[in-house]
Amino acid sequence: MNLSADGGVTPAPRRSGSIEAMHAAYQAGMRFEGEIDIPVIDWRHYLEEQLDMHHSHQSFATRRRLQLHGDDDNMVIWFTDARPAVASDATPEAFEVIDEWMANLREHPELGVAGNKPPRAVDRCFTTAGAEIAAGDDVWDGILDDLPPGPCTQAFPIHSSSRIVAGGPIEGGIFKCALQSLDAAIASGAYGTWTPSDADKTRLAQIFPQGVCDWSQGDMGRP
Repeated sequence: MNLSADGGVTPAPRRSGSIEAMHAAYQAGMRFEGEIDIPVIDWRHYLEEQLDMHHSHQSFATRRRLQLHGDDDNMVIWFTDARPAVASDATPEAFEVIDEWMANLREHPELGVAGNKPPRAVDRCFTTAGAEIAAGDDVWDGILDDLPPGPCTQAFPIHSSSRIVAGGPIEGGIFKCALQSLDAAIASGAYGTWTPSDADKTRLAQIFPQGVCDWSQGDMGRP
């Protein structure tokens, strides 16, 4: 809208990313696809109610990439509430858990990363003051599966993004999508339960004259 000549009445011209740059990102190893076999604690403050770039769904984008690559047994996700403010820090405890996890691995390498998890190396969530709300394998249910929401899922709503709303996968990582007609996208259910009006269709056709994303074909920027 900011690049429109008349404040958004006429959509700004579409731009296209550099395929060469996308290829270079892959070839340089800058595209994480879930290939990691070391213990991981993804801890973050829950900042969804602030103007902050660290969107909480990214924790689960990472988890999905691990799942697509094999499994996510080496990753746990911790959230600490930052409503109304950042008041506690789980980093010291995370270091303790990682240290214990690594010590177990050195002592029993035959058990692998998953088999050496210490008791605290599970999914968890905490209050603003740092008190544990819930812990266990089911606390984030309902985000990457169809199970009823777990206690952490209920306490910390995971919001979406414009790409996910448009039918993109939660794991992201698609630098350039294949295109399909707007009618094909609507017919395939790409926009979920939303049924666009004729005016909506006209506006979308103005914004995306070459078509909209067909996420099912993966990344067209992959070498």
